[in-house]
Amino acid sequence: MLYELDQHQIDFPKQAPALGADSKVIVWQGTQLLVSGQDIAWRYSQLVDVELDAIEFVALLDGKGYFTASLTQGQLDGQLATLRDIAVISETAFSLCARARSLLDWANQHRFCGQCGQATQRIVGEPATSCEPCGVRFYPRISPCVIVLITRGDEVLLAQGRRHRGAGMYGAVAGFIEAGESAEQAVIREVREELGVEVAQIRYQNSQAWPFPNQLMLGYTAEYASGQIVPEVQEIVDAAWFNIHSLPKYPPTTTIAGWLIRQYQLERQAGR
Repeated sequence: MLYELDQHQIDFPKQAPALGADSKVIVWQGTQLLVSGQDIAWRYSQLVDVELDAIEFVALLDGKGYFTASLTQGQLDGQLATLRDIAVISETAFSLCARARSLLDWANQHRFCGQCGQATQRIVGEPATSCEPCGVRFYPRISPCVIVLITRGDEVLLAQGRRHRGAGMYGAVAGFIEAGESAEQAVIREVREELGVEVAQIRYQNSQAWPFPNQLMLGYTAEYASGQIVPEVQEIVDAAWFNIHSLPKYPPTTTIAGWLIRQYQLERQAGR
């Protein structure tokens, strides 16, 4: 979590609390959330007239139980929102919804063993299923990724991905960590593959769960070392150096990409 560690407490107890009338439920319609204004969850007592799929426990937020489920029948007087919409509300709300989406996907995708095809069994006390004949356990998937802001004094090297071309947005370079690779090795490789430059002085900064669909983003800064910018044309439309006092449009600071950029800008402005 980037900002709100001192504002809220999120716990994952081994034993889920009982589902009561005042429990909060994050409700999904397909891959979108049903929200009421900026409230991401509904009191369970508000859901008596609708039908929900299997309810999963998400977490305790400041001692209150949060659950999640998909709407299967009925209507709620709310609005549809995407996970990206929730990211603008607050980091805590985004974190809870990201975990909720991950748990629902896991529960749906691991009802049967991928080795033998038999039905799996839920394990009490943790989010896991098991196949007893195969001795295999299945947990919610987490895919580690790196995202790196390349710096050169008062300049940062930003790239525009093909997916963000229409929005005119520039951001930091990111990619998945390969099997057998450290996060720092992934930083060097991704920068070299996508931009053709070399970096040094790699420093970890922060992290963020990024449920698109199941990434854990590890945020770094790295100093430019050498090389000419040569964008990887399959993924990068444009890449260039920008002065921190004249930045292009970049992701919101509720995202790890936007946070890295803004944080470096503030540090340089403060003379650090």
